[in-house]
Amino acid sequence: MTESLLNIGPIKEPWLSPECLCPQDPLLRNWLLNTGSLTERLQSQCLRFDVEVLSQSVSGISQDETNYLYGQFDVPAQSTQVREVFLKGNDQHWVFARSLLPCEFLHQEMAELTQLGNQPLGKIIFNDDRFERLGFQLVECPVAGATQTSLAIRAGFSLWGRRSLFRFKQHHIMVAEIFLPDCPAYSYNP
Repeated sequence: MTESLLNIGPIKEPWLSPECLCPQDPLLRNWLLNTGSLTERLQSQCLRFDVEVLSQSVSGISQDETNYLYGQFDVPAQSTQVREVFLKGNDQHWVFARSLLPCEFLHQEMAELTQLGNQPLGKIIFNDDRFERLGFQLVECPVAGATQTSLAIRAGFSLWGRRSLFRFKQHHIMVAEIFLPDCPAYSYNP
């Protein structure tokens, strides 16, 4: 299963602005920088769309995530609920998503996000005008070793991802999405 093959959790490669890191492939670049709902775009590419919840609980986050979510706004770090899911099209794992939801935000504004279950977070974010997406950061994750072999990925293939913050009043949440090999964002066969 993909879950056991990927290093689930915070991405260790550096996240960079699109001006500093962007793929050559125009289709992939379009998927990474599209500001619309990824959920809706994925749904348009398949007959069956599912969210497979891996975990959703209050958990520690990496220093990089802490700096990105809290540091740039001079907000003290706080307890954070981490939600990790696979977005699946036609029973294939297309995207690994990791969302960081500050507990204060959940208690004060959006308690319903703690009860999403297998509903996509994007469905709420993109149907509520109070959420504003801020800029993207991109990441390139080279695939090697057991993951490359188990997923039958050709040598030199990299997974690409993006993350962005969504502002809701004075609060921010982070959504990071890693496009997996079967995702229609890739115009070439891994």
